[in-house]
Amino acid sequence: MKRNLLFISMLFLSVTAFTQTNVYWTTGGELIYSWGQLEYTDAFKAGTSAPTISDMPVRFTCFFHVSQNIHLDFSNKLGIYTGFGIRNIGMISDENLPNPATTDNFQAKVIRRTYSLGLPLAIKLGSFDDNFFIFGGGEIEWAFHMKEKWWDEHSRDGNKTKNTDWFPTDRINPWLPSVFAGVQFPGGVNVKFKYYLTDFLNHEYKTNKSTNSEVVSDLTKYQSSQLMYVSLSFNIKNDRIMKTVTPSKVAMAY
Repeated sequence: MKRNLLFISMLFLSVTAFTQTNVYWTTGGELIYSWGQLEYTDAFKAGTSAPTISDMPVRFTCFFHVSQNIHLDFSNKLGIYTGFGIRNIGMISDENLPNPATTDNFQAKVIRRTYSLGLPLAIKLGSFDDNFFIFGGGEIEWAFHMKEKWWDEHSRDGNKTKNTDWFPTDRINPWLPSVFAGVQFPGGVNVKFKYYLTDFLNHEYKTNKSTNSEVVSDLTKYQSSQLMYVSLSFNIKNDRIMKTVTPSKVAMAY
């Protein structure tokens, strides 16, 4: 009997919470400022040419980023959201790498990026009536298109080499989990910081290093490749799926 009463009480509380929940969609995009932290393996650094990473410039991109999120507001102060998004993420590095044909180094500006499909889950706290709140959570992204391009100097004025690949499980880690936190401001603009929990690159991808291009593309020379970014986005609130329904209104309906 007690178990039945407990079950009925929990069911009643769940129904009450649900009937007080606002459910709606938002559509948005991002301006992403990303950067990486690359580190060579000790064996690669011990080479006669002493390779170095001289800079990791910030990478800015605005295309192609789109997200569609469903929000569940349990009250005016507490809610969650999930959904999906497509974004362009990556890193830039200025490197001095060993030339296979000589004992000297050659310069390379390298950009590696992927398009990814992400599934976030976040909690949010604040004043939803004012559209002002903080949020944080995690996301898993699937990398489905890779591009690697590099120039033979530390600027984009040199000769360019480019490689692209669909479903690049050989060069980019296909699953990229991350954590993020941010602030939503009235008017729809929000600022978010995201940190990826695993290496961006697949450090097992190997070439024979007989040309400069193969030296650039060989990813076994890295022991870590962390990625992170700060983004600005604008979210448009779509029509609500379900308006707020209070328990008293539910009782009156019956």
